Amino acid sequence: MNKYARVLTVACMILGVAVFAACSSSKGNAGASRSAYTGNWTLNNISFDGISSSTKFKATVFDDVAYSCLQGSSWSLPNNGQGSYTVNSSGSECAPGLRQIYWSLQKDGSQQYFQFKRLDGDVKAKNVTTGYRMEVTSIGDNSMQLRSPINFEGRTIYIIYDFSR
Repeated sequence: MNKYARVLTVACMILGVAVFAACSSSKGNAGASRSAYTGNWTLNNISFDGISSSTKFKATVFDDVAYSCLQGSSWSLPNNGQGSYTVNSSGSECAPGLRQIYWSLQKDGSQQYFQFKRLDGDVKAKNVTTGYRMEVTSIGDNSMQLRSPINFEGRTIYIIYDFSR
């Protein structure tokens, strides 16, 4: 009887660990609902993963402006998908102003993606065939981090976008 009690105790402990592991989130974004993204966001910081911080690097993002121009940009993401971002920087490589977008979420396996299409002029989202897709690294009540891969000197590096509300 003692042997069976020990086996039962071990089995209960394994079951408890399995339940705990199944309920924990791996990246903080697994299955985040659309409502977690809606609202007004500020793009506080843009950094790079895969190159040293001392590397001189220029990149145009979203076929629009230099990445440095997006620092401090304001993003409006209403639930209906008809959003916008505003470039606030007035540097020589920047074109300040409002850009209309249509945004959505896509899930591929356990990875969630934030994606958007630029809506220049009176073009409807269904008529735009190009867009931008970023991996959701994390999403919380007051912060969001996205990343997008780019090719740099023959290898993949990532642009990291840090947002806050």
